[in-house]
Amino acid sequence: MNSLLIFNATIVDEAFQPTPFRGLRIHGGKVVSFLTASETMQDGERARLDARGGLVLPSFCDSHIHLLDFGLRLKQLDLTQKSLAESLRLIEQAVNTTPDGQWILGGGWMKTYFGDFPTATALDRLSTRHFIALRSQDWHAVWCNTPALNRLAGQTFSDAELPKDSDGHIIGLAFERAAQKIFSLPEFSDSEKRAALLSAQTELFRFGVTEVLSMEHAADLAHYHALGGALKLRVGIAVYLESLQEAKSFYAAHPETTTKLLAAKLFLDGSLGAETCSLLNPFEGSTQRGIDLYADADLPSLFRLVEREGLFVSVHAIGDRAVRRALNAFETLKDKRQYLAQLRHRIEHAQMIHRDDVHRFAALNVVASMQPVHIKEDIATAARLLGKRTNRLYPFRSLLNSGATLLFGSDAPIETPNVFEGLYYAVERRDRENHVWHGDETLSLSDALHAYTSTPRDLVGASMRGTLVIGADADLVIVTPNIFATPTTELRSTEVLATIVRGEIVYSKI
Repeated sequence: MNSLLIFNATIVDEAFQPTPFRGLRIHGGKVVSFLTASETMQDGERARLDARGGLVLPSFCDSHIHLLDFGLRLKQLDLTQKSLAESLRLIEQAVNTTPDGQWILGGGWMKTYFGDFPTATALDRLSTRHFIALRSQDWHAVWCNTPALNRLAGQTFSDAELPKDSDGHIIGLAFERAAQKIFSLPEFSDSEKRAALLSAQTELFRFGVTEVLSMEHAADLAHYHALGGALKLRVGIAVYLESLQEAKSFYAAHPETTTKLLAAKLFLDGSLGAETCSLLNPFEGSTQRGIDLYADADLPSLFRLVEREGLFVSVHAIGDRAVRRALNAFETLKDKRQYLAQLRHRIEHAQMIHRDDVHRFAALNVVASMQPVHIKEDIATAARLLGKRTNRLYPFRSLLNSGATLLFGSDAPIETPNVFEGLYYAVERRDRENHVWHGDETLSLSDALHAYTSTPRDLVGASMRGTLVIGADADLVIVTPNIFATPTTELRSTEVLATIVRGEIVYSKI
């Protein structure tokens, strides 16, 4: 079995406290010893990695990502933080280089940067010879030209999902189910999807991420399987509820596949940016409260269906009403003694939580699976849409103090999978003017790190994968500078020097 000696390193313990060690030995994919500086010099191990003073940490787990979509997006138009004029210039360039009749795809646009929601008219001026579909930054809306919208002919959607102007014409935006449908129409070859997964893996290793929970359709599980040993990333799957039976059939037929089915995901509402998250009270200056998906009476039976498969429920809930509905359904399960203690069900995003509901996460043993990096764009959007209710957003400290379990992820490709961006917003919570936003909800650096390292592994029974102790799996990351010895305001400039999975170096700049 291969061995590796890492030397000239800064080593912390499982609580992220300093140690006197300056190196460690890996054998058979495990950490077998920690060494002082003099011991590393005396060790005769042939395979040696000079950490150049870098800090060794357990590698990161992204607890909410869309891995295949992230890989595909790496080659599509990126409109992130672009104005409408800048976006139209990029789209025009794509039109000029794309054969007629093909799709032009991308995303990242935001109403905040455009000034208002865009329409089909601007895209039609550029081309009606192509199908243009561009996802919003949060993925809950798609900006389309008329040919793309025409592909929805015969489908039935509500006015909220496919809004019309005063003359009854579709304006060029698709929300929620309509948005999902429009983006399901472009076809990618098997080879394109597999290449996208490998590209996503490369990018995650660059950020020190070695493990994920990915939200996927069952039809795409075969692409993971086809990669075989080339898929070194540890991948847990949360399959969309609609394709649960298909996923069960796939895993029954492929018991040795490299991914693991852990959860089933369903949506209770939309998003803040698309103004479709479900609220207890209307958006500021509006009578609208967002979109509710599924009837309250149906949720407990759907949750029990997932439980019976030995999977945890992964429920998307962003608005405070959606979060309350999810908690109410979990409470029903517990009251009927259907709740399985070993299954830690999760509310994904849990962005806006009424103060009366914060304590219920711990009381019901429900995990808050959150994405701190979303704070970057949500601060301005929340001020416009929620007014004084912004104090209900991302209550990290309140949840932790109540005894709740926090998991962190990125939601990539909606946001960057750079963990240090997420850590920055969990610990600093600063807006674009460098003001701290609801500072009473900030976390310590160690608390935030646990949500990216040990906690997600503990919840899936892999506690030796997210810690630095003898016998732990050698899934490690080496970073510079030492984030415990520099101001947390500088977290975003942290650089990954090397990433190690099962004792194998999968990314290195040293």
